[in-house]
Amino acid sequence: MTSNQFNSYCENLLAEFSRRNTAAVTRHINGLCQILRQEDEVVQTMFGGSVQRGTYVNGLSDVDVLLIVNESSLASRPPAEAIEHVRQSIARRLNHNQVRAGNLAVTVDYADGTEIQVLPAVRRANGGVRIADPVSGGWSNVTRPENFARKLVEVNQARSGRVTPTIKLAKAIADCFIRQPAHKIKGYHMESLAIEAFRNYQGALDNRSMLNRLFRNSVTAVMRPIADSTGQSRCVDEHLGAADSRPRRAASTHFGQMRGRINSCRTKQELDELFCRGNASRRRR
Repeated sequence: MTSNQFNSYCENLLAEFSRRNTAAVTRHINGLCQILRQEDEVVQTMFGGSVQRGTYVNGLSDVDVLLIVNESSLASRPPAEAIEHVRQSIARRLNHNQVRAGNLAVTVDYADGTEIQVLPAVRRANGGVRIADPVSGGWSNVTRPENFARKLVEVNQARSGRVTPTIKLAKAIADCFIRQPAHKIKGYHMESLAIEAFRNYQGALDNRSMLNRLFRNSVTAVMRPIADSTGQSRCVDEHLGAADSRPRRAASTHFGQMRGRINSCRTKQELDELFCRGNASRRRR
């Protein structure tokens, strides 16, 4: 299979990612925001996570909505109370949906498979927000999600807008290839690895070349912790432990194997298997 064929397949897949359930996701988010804004406690809602950063892939990424609760009684309550209040507010209006409260957010499940998370947050006067800290039970240190989003935008723009599509494809490959939940690569982690891989990249900007660069660079980059520029935690990949840990070695092996799969694809069937598409998806379940 030529690189042109590989790249054409990926472009068609990216177009599908953009189309798939976009209208439904938008409708659900708008409905939730309308419910929340009608509550006296709510000041503002805004997107967070992969939606904010432009790397959202339906079925693979979370849809996060930050619920800014400044100037309300929720700002002075413990996060657990704020989360439960939000859960009750949504559940009253969406009584046919499953609405769950977690340590950080309220998760709303929809019949079409969409899952949206609402995170109560307190905005600081000097910038940044606080969300729930599941360890202390209080509000977190000041986090600045815009810092990370700005870094990703800068790297993406410097590479002609090809970094975010590469992240979407990499998420899809990793979700297909890595089957054990404990070994899954988190979306935020993949995005952080992409920033590092493409910060000084001067190579070709086609899909195959970009995926090669990301996975090749990640083989070594994943072996050491990556600092979290948002301030929410010390590292974006704390779950992998210290440098050169066993989980990091496993992740490094996975990146090397995924890169090998990219370069060994010779047929349409092998491409389908790389992304768990069509019949390949059914065989893997």
